[in-house]
Amino acid sequence: MQKDDLFKLPDLPEELEKFTEEGMTRQLIGKAGLIVFIIGALWALFHLYTAGAGQLTASLQRSAHLSVALVLCFLYFPYTKKREELYRKLPWYDILLALVSFVSVFYVFVFYEDLALRVGRPLLIDLIFGGVAVLMVLECARRAFGFVLPTVTVFFLFYSYFGPYFPDLIAHRGYSLRRIIDHLYLTGEGMFGIPVGVAASFVFAFVMFGCFFQASGAGGYLVNLANAMLGRTRGGPAKAAVVGSGFMGSIVGSSVANTVVTGSMTIPMMKRAGYKPEVAGGIETAASTNGQFLPPIMGAAAFIMAEFTAIPYYQIIIHAALPAVISYVALLIMVHLEAAKMDIKALPKEEIPPFVSTFFAGIHFWIPVVVLVYYLLVLRVTPLTAGFYGILAMLLVSLAVKLLQAFKEIRAGSIEAWPAVSEQLKVMGKEFIDGLDSSAKSMAGIGVACGCAGLIVGVISLTGLGLRMTIFFSVLAGDSLLLLLVIAAVMSIVLGMGLPTTAKYVIMATLVAPAVLFVEPDLPVVAIHLFILYYAILADDTPPVGVAAYSAAAVARSEPIRTGIQGFKVDMAAFLLPFMFIYNTEFLLIDTTWQGAVLISATSLFGMYCFAAVVQRWLFTKLRIYEQAILLAIAISMIWPTILTDIIGVSVFAFIYIMQRRRKAFEDTKGVTPA
Repeated sequence: MQKDDLFKLPDLPEELEKFTEEGMTRQLIGKAGLIVFIIGALWALFHLYTAGAGQLTASLQRSAHLSVALVLCFLYFPYTKKREELYRKLPWYDILLALVSFVSVFYVFVFYEDLALRVGRPLLIDLIFGGVAVLMVLECARRAFGFVLPTVTVFFLFYSYFGPYFPDLIAHRGYSLRRIIDHLYLTGEGMFGIPVGVAASFVFAFVMFGCFFQASGAGGYLVNLANAMLGRTRGGPAKAAVVGSGFMGSIVGSSVANTVVTGSMTIPMMKRAGYKPEVAGGIETAASTNGQFLPPIMGAAAFIMAEFTAIPYYQIIIHAALPAVISYVALLIMVHLEAAKMDIKALPKEEIPPFVSTFFAGIHFWIPVVVLVYYLLVLRVTPLTAGFYGILAMLLVSLAVKLLQAFKEIRAGSIEAWPAVSEQLKVMGKEFIDGLDSSAKSMAGIGVACGCAGLIVGVISLTGLGLRMTIFFSVLAGDSLLLLLVIAAVMSIVLGMGLPTTAKYVIMATLVAPAVLFVEPDLPVVAIHLFILYYAILADDTPPVGVAAYSAAAVARSEPIRTGIQGFKVDMAAFLLPFMFIYNTEFLLIDTTWQGAVLISATSLFGMYCFAAVVQRWLFTKLRIYEQAILLAIAISMIWPTILTDIIGVSVFAFIYIMQRRRKAFEDTKGVTPA
């Protein structure tokens, strides 16, 4: 292995080169690539060290995190999205902007004690650095995510200044630039608020755990395991994609990383089985995005939820577990009906690996996951501590596996002792380097998104917009909780057309959650926040903007918009699930027994099966319009399940079931192909 090989970006197909965790990054090589890698690696190691040894003071930790995140964004993301920008050398203006952004934020790190005493009466130099920092965050957000996130942030900034000119409902007296910058830059309620604080601690530790897990080669193992479990069933490759992406997503917590890693294996299998390219890409997109809802590692928004709601993260994991499992079963139902409609068979036997040997071949991958869950749910330590020990377990297990492989080679006599150990240590070093590099690339975009989210939250707290919006939504919905929830779901999906999950969740949790709790004060806080998070995740594959869909389209060689539409369609299997756990908190394992949880799960899956049939317009053969209407009514009735609705629903479904079976038998006998 040559020295430069350690610092090369992973080889990817041409279509995938532009996709990283959040968007298109430069493909830097040589000295420039080495320098950028070192900056990112040191940043990741800093967070690994503070996770184990203890974090710095909040202002120091957050400013150190955000300052380097901005630097890396200017170095990773080119000014334009043109493909030729990927291979250009770093332009001088990006290096200059990286330095300016670093200084503007690191200023808080250097002078934090003096600045703490000047809150409310900043000096001119404080305002200059603060104004520059805000501009740098906006430009980095544009490069990483496009125009939507910075545009939304700028709207809130304009609102804070031009408050008197807005409609009376949300108008305020307006604030000077001095007051705005002071609040957003010098206090803990702006860009250095909860979102950046969470990103600089819990999120970085868990993202790093996921990146090391991914670099160790776990993705291939999980896909093979899913194939061994489901390859023999109808539409096996698609079901394996759902389960494999669920396994991977629960650990990685990133929809794009999940899509690229598992999709590179599952999408070609689905295409060979007969799925259209956009359908294969859409299935992978839906399965990967839902991983952000699946414990133990949910997306960055889940950690912010823990801070917003003051609910320990381990409790959020427990509350989210059952809905997450149900949502993946709903995906399997949708995929099964898609396979039945397209008459896609199971995988050939020779392509299905044996389950037992496949499981034990990679059983070591589960050890760090067990350690992580043990620290989170049994010892109930902080997520930061759990993430740190999870990372240590991952590294130690990986090292042990490499040394065991070297020992096997030595015993076989195929290689001498030191060369065998040296070669395995080089592989371990490559995985460690890839993990650090992936962590930095992932967290640069997340850090900037959290910076924008902090600016938005800061404006809301400064202007009192949250209270005004609570009153507005309460008046708009009246006493109807259902109407307010529908408004929240629609807003989340609309915001999803361009905003990352973290920013979507922060905005909706700040503006809508208080209104819902005002209308229904007895509703558990975690229920409405999980409701908002679910639709924020569902919106990630909503066209026209969905980074995961674009990544899947690159692998599938399909049209991105059509891929996103298919992903949204597959996700719709569990579209009613959040309404179900709002109206029946037993879904969230609140005040229930295991028998109650099993019963409510069965009821919900029955409703989602009916809804999936409506979306696919297929049960055993093509559904007629009146059959769709009946099944839709059954599905909606499952939002408020009772013994009566269960009996009526099952009875009516049995009638449609019998009719469908007879029609299918007739079509098979006559050789009729459904229209």
